Amino acid sequence: MGTALSNFNDFMNLTGPRYLTSAEQVVNEAVENTYLLSRLLRGKGMDTVIQGGSTIRDTLMLDDANTYDHYQPNETFTWTNPDVATNLEIDWRFSIDHLAWTDAEVELQVGDGLSRDAQKVVYKRLKRLKEQRLWTSMMNGMENDLFRLPADSGANDMESSTGKVPYSIPAFIHEDNSGGAHFNFSADTLQGLDISEAGSRYHNQVSTYDFADPDDSDGDQDGLLDSFDEMFLKVQFIPPAMKQEYYENPTLARQFIACSRAGINLYKKMLRDANDTLVNRQDPAYNNPQYSGIDLMYVSKLDTAAIYNDGSSNGVVESSADNAGPRYYWINGTYLTPVYHSRRYFFKHEVMKHPNQPFTCIQPVDCWWNMFCASRQRQGIVAPA
Repeated sequence: MGTALSNFNDFMNLTGPRYLTSAEQVVNEAVENTYLLSRLLRGKGMDTVIQGGSTIRDTLMLDDANTYDHYQPNETFTWTNPDVATNLEIDWRFSIDHLAWTDAEVELQVGDGLSRDAQKVVYKRLKRLKEQRLWTSMMNGMENDLFRLPADSGANDMESSTGKVPYSIPAFIHEDNSGGAHFNFSADTLQGLDISEAGSRYHNQVSTYDFADPDDSDGDQDGLLDSFDEMFLKVQFIPPAMKQEYYENPTLARQFIACSRAGINLYKKMLRDANDTLVNRQDPAYNNPQYSGIDLMYVSKLDTAAIYNDGSSNGVVESSADNAGPRYYWINGTYLTPVYHSRRYFFKHEVMKHPNQPFTCIQPVDCWWNMFCASRQRQGIVAPA
């Protein structure tokens, strides 16, 4: 039957939680939590979220190289064959976490004389405790990555093939009206594409508001809702009635507006102030605020994310930024998505021991992934001016 420790090690090697057995179940289990990561994964097919290959790739058409013209009968023509394909290619990023237990943890919990079924109950209880810590750690780590200060040098390199960390959302969506890279990037490339050469089609949308007068009491049309009105039109791309098969389907848009606690509370206050009666006469709360049917989502990481410019190119929280005040990220999840490698989606490796720690068992969990943005112009940010 083996010792309690060897039996537990076999149990950990041969059994796994449901979300380690297939790509579909990995994503479904992640979606059940309340993190932003789950919102970005919601409703997406496995062909989008789970991919293979040595890199993550996509092709954009940033310019139609317009060849439309007019003619007279019997006129001769000059034909062209424009190349309008722009290739995006990013590298995988490799994340790791681990389970750990000691001989004493196992042996002291499995007393002499326990039946096989009783031992299995002990194993399951200890296994669940270990995995609860692991998945909390790993999900929190990935959530932190989503709003990491963008950088393309040093330990936090996102752009280089030798970098270690995945792209964060502010690498793609930031408040530089010039369309350049995030202020903390030292180069003007993103996903391998030169931002300045790509042109405005490879810029995210930006609108600003007066944080000192968010309800626009002075009537100069720079309030928060004025800026929302503007952003709503900027990120909408409605195809023509004909040849719609060659355009993106706007009905598939997975849009939401991510903001900090200060941001969502400001918006709720403005909703209350704009109404002469409460939503419910005994309840002043707006539990699920929206703008034009688009959800506003409170993202707790934005309360502490030091990703805004203090005026001297230092990353600070939004309340300490050069332009202080809440930011609102207009995210279209159809074109901004975490991508996981088909061979390493939360892959649980064999239990191992190190010769210098013979009484401790380690079980690594490996995940290859990155954040990919297929369309920046469909993403936007509303920020204080």
